[in-house]
Amino acid sequence: MPDIKARMVFQKSDGKNFTLSVSNADPVIDDAAINAAMNAILAKNVFAPDALDLVAKVSGELITTTTNEFIMSSI
Repeated sequence: MPDIKARMVFQKSDGKNFTLSVSNADPVIDDAAINAAMNAILAKNVFAPDALDLVAKVSGELITTTTNEFIMSSI
């Protein structure tokens, strides 16, 4: 089963980026849902990385990773 993460990148008040990743994201998340979540995070000011405010949205994406494990045989 693939691992699905929502990755949201915000700009901090010092101009540097802050990345927030959420594991087990809903695979049907769309632009509107990511934008709404990021707007809520900015409006409520719930994160203050390095004691700095998040001031803007930079990007959002849904990342799907599939891992194939292999069984190792003895030599």
